[in-house]
Amino acid sequence: MLAVLSDMVRNLVILVIMVAVLELLLPRKDFRPFVNMVVGLVLILMLLMPLRSLPLLPWLKEPVLKIREAVSNDDVAARLAELEQVNWEMTLDRYRELIEEKITGLLQASGREPVALEFALEEDVNHPQFGTPRKIYVLAREAKQQPVGIVQPVEKVEIGKRAEKSEAPAGRRAPDLEESIIQALGVSRHVVEVWMLAD
Repeated sequence: MLAVLSDMVRNLVILVIMVAVLELLLPRKDFRPFVNMVVGLVLILMLLMPLRSLPLLPWLKEPVLKIREAVSNDDVAARLAELEQVNWEMTLDRYRELIEEKITGLLQASGREPVALEFALEEDVNHPQFGTPRKIYVLAREAKQQPVGIVQPVEKVEIGKRAEKSEAPAGRRAPDLEESIIQALGVSRHVVEVWMLAD
């Protein structure tokens, strides 16, 4: 702090000497207001120069360091892990929606409608087949023809995870639909199971 004050006093003395010499060299007094303005600006800058070094003083740096240390690397890593988990969950949810839309579109294109659609995805992030379908179960029926202009209520379609394989529904397997789903989703044959309800 004493070094800063001694530098400021030394600079002020040099400024006063330079102003005195400058006034002696100028031929007329008409330039005095301009000289006073320049000297005032230089004086203000010289007085503000020590403020530039204030953030470097040790007692001002300590609170900044304490604030930085308040958030540890472990906290940052834990928050990053939480965000990654949320990201993976959102990705799986969106992928489920896309699979549902794709299968529903394939059924409608073939003149059928879904009654139940259940599938399970690989949810382990570290698994090499993360996100790929492990089992797809579709229960469908022939689409009812609607007269033009008349809107019928939509029946409930159950969509979700299939817990365990139960007994086969009353109906028949639909290998043509299974093949189209296999081709559309790029999954293996043993993953997909499509049943058509008997009319």
